[in-house]
Amino acid sequence: MKRILFFAIIFLVFSCKSSHVPKSGFDFQKETYSADTTVKEIYIVDTKPIDSIDVNKLIYDIFRIDYSMYPDSIKLYGRPYDSLGNFVTQMAYPYRTSDIEYFKLIDERIGKVYNVRDTNIKEFNVREYGIGDSIAFNIQLTIDYSGSISQMIDIIIEGTEVFVSLKYPNDRIGINSFNDKFDVKVPFSSNMQNIIDIYKSKAKQNMGLFSGFFDAAYKSLKLFEDTDSTTPRILVLFSDGDDNYSKSEINEVIELAQELNVNIFTIAFGYSIDENLENLTKHTGGRSYKAYSKEELIAVFRDIYNSLRNYYLISYKPPKYWGYHKVFSTLDIPKRDSVMIAEAEYNTGDITPWSDLSDIFERPIRFEFDKAEILPESMYILDEITDAMMVIPNLRLEVQGHTDNRGTQEYNLNLSNMRAKAVYDGLVSRGIEERRLRWRGFGMNRPVAPNDTEENQSKNRRTEFVIIAK
Repeated sequence: MKRILFFAIIFLVFSCKSSHVPKSGFDFQKETYSADTTVKEIYIVDTKPIDSIDVNKLIYDIFRIDYSMYPDSIKLYGRPYDSLGNFVTQMAYPYRTSDIEYFKLIDERIGKVYNVRDTNIKEFNVREYGIGDSIAFNIQLTIDYSGSISQMIDIIIEGTEVFVSLKYPNDRIGINSFNDKFDVKVPFSSNMQNIIDIYKSKAKQNMGLFSGFFDAAYKSLKLFEDTDSTTPRILVLFSDGDDNYSKSEINEVIELAQELNVNIFTIAFGYSIDENLENLTKHTGGRSYKAYSKEELIAVFRDIYNSLRNYYLISYKPPKYWGYHKVFSTLDIPKRDSVMIAEAEYNTGDITPWSDLSDIFERPIRFEFDKAEILPESMYILDEITDAMMVIPNLRLEVQGHTDNRGTQEYNLNLSNMRAKAVYDGLVSRGIEERRLRWRGFGMNRPVAPNDTEENQSKNRRTEFVIIAK
């Protein structure tokens, strides 16, 4: 199985919203938003072996998730660490120093609303990775230069220098900025000092008022197309998530990141449009951060880099379900008062929060030969679509039936109508309101392939769903 990890760190910076406050930059952020930070974040700063830490002060989470190989495999990147920010080592091959099996269980919950069920994963593999594994990364930092960024540019320069200083010799880093225009400040390079020197020489150039957030994210992703596909790629989004200029939309950014297997990370200051930032990370397997001070920003940078170097890779074959999945990973440490369970989620469904009107997706619903009876092995597809429609209550779909060219036009039109109606009835019987659905058959009028081979004819015998409202 290929270990192809693609990341991208888009480093997008917050623009202050108020024009009449006496303080600005990090001072303003810290004073205004510190009251909201009731829980102190813990960031990875070092490593310690399992036999040298207080097991009752352990924390366990899943730092990122890679589902680009679904349904063949899922990869979880687990982080056990203590309350002081020490990543805990020596708990899995090849660094384990005892016979104890610490990683006990993997479970998946499929479905979010309708027919939700839990599945235990019988077989999974755990492999520990540390700094000794020397994995190289391709990294992009893209910095938001819109609005009042000039008030904190010196801090941004310092933070960027800290991040670059964490690189390993074989890592390649590029740095960009944006406002209404996208500016490649430092092309990919592996020379740490050159990266810092070039960035510092251009760091205060090309400030602006407007924010092309999604355009910058999309263009940053495109920079990875010419890089080695076997080298992990990283993109960090450091921004408030606001966009008042882009032609690109969030769905285009997410779809391109998924196509390139890119994990996106975001960092925000204080006030932010969290929905945009969280959708980018959640649907690309990354992680969202917030920073309220210069010190916290630097801690976040270190946390990202340390977590990319130190992790437990948990891989397994998931249950086949084209929709919402929630993962539970159980870590059991001897002499600890309780087991720890880390959670993560991913969605392999065709319907997403950013789906557009007229978007079409196809599902392989099978019928009895020459009949409109749905075969039992296709019923799970109706469950998947029902769950997605219940999660997005304003969504409306048209069910379309299609056939190949065998038989008469009249016969095929009637058969496709009956099959579309059978799917409609199946969704209604599961609780979807009739007003949210309509059905229609097209017979052989809309082939997607020439009807010249059995393979092509099978492509034309299909059920499609069209989004008609959301």
